[in-house]
Formats: sequence, structure tokens, C-alpha cells
Amino acid sequence: MKKIAMTGLASVMALTFAACSPGSNKAEGDAAAPDAADKNAAAASLEGPKPGLWRVTTAVEGAAAAGAGAIPAQEVCIKESKLEAPATAEQQGAQCTSTPFTRQGDAMVGSAQCTMPGNIKTESTIRVSGDFNSRYTTEVTTKMDPAPMPQMAETKMTMTAERVGDCPAGS
Repeated sequence: MKKIAMTGLASVMALTFAACSPGSNKAEGDAAAPDAADKNAAAASLEGPKPGLWRVTTAVEGAAAAGAGAIPAQEVCIKESKLEAPATAEQQGAQCTSTPFTRQGDAMVGSAQCTMPGNIKTESTIRVSGDFNSRYTTEVTTKMDPAPMPQMAETKMTMTAERVGDCPAGS
């Protein structure tokens, strides 16, 4: 069960960190669908965090928090100021889809749905808000069905990003 909790947490973290990384969603380049270009253009028009080095601290609520232990702060270099559709997990055997970010009030909201091995379905809603120049917060709420443990039916992860400067040279 602990392995499933960590796998779920890792999938959610991959989804969220990749949300601000250009080119992270394989579906984005799919020009075969007639409305794919329209969705890509809409997603590309949403401004994201100011380029630079960001320190991200993470807090997890729910059963995944018990198995995760302390999550150290991470530094992420963001090179382009845009939000893309949340990236889908690269876990073997997972089938995932995502929806591009759209503005809802003062936040950008996107989602990802996956069917994991063992026919476990996950649905994550990602809400990003803040000034995107010095600080922003990403909230990821994930629902699992069936949940491997009752406490895993819904988990919430909050990541707070603070800009600490420019990206290191060569990154």
C-alpha cells in the first residue's frame, strides 16, 4: 500500500511540476485533431511564472503524506513564461489525458485523468494562483477510485514557489 501511495504522489508531482515546463505534454503536438491547434493556442496565451530560478516547497495532506515523509524544497529553472496543459504521468501502464489551463477568476485551472495499473482511476485538479513574478501557489487535489486505502480517496498537495533569481548559467 505504501508503494501505491508513493506512486500516486509521484504521479501528481510529475503532473504539477511539468505544468510549467514547455513541451511536457505529448498531446500538445497532436495537430491531427482539428481543434488541437485552437486548444494549443489558447493554452499558449496563458502567462505563467516569470522565467528564472524558483524554490518550491511542498505540503501534502491525506494518506500520501504519511508515506511521503518530509519533502525537501526543490529548485526549478523556468525558461518560458507560459502555462501548458498539465503533463500526464509517464508511469508504465498508465493511460492519461489532460485538459489545458483556463482562467477561472484569479487562478489558472487544469486537470488530468489517468487509469493506472490495477484499473485505479485518478482525477487531479490543478489550480495555480499568484502574481507569477515573485510567488505563486499550486494546489493539486487528486481523487482515486477505487482507493487502495480509504484515506487515499482524496489527497491534496500544495506547492508554494518563490522566485530566487536567474537560472544558473548553462541551464
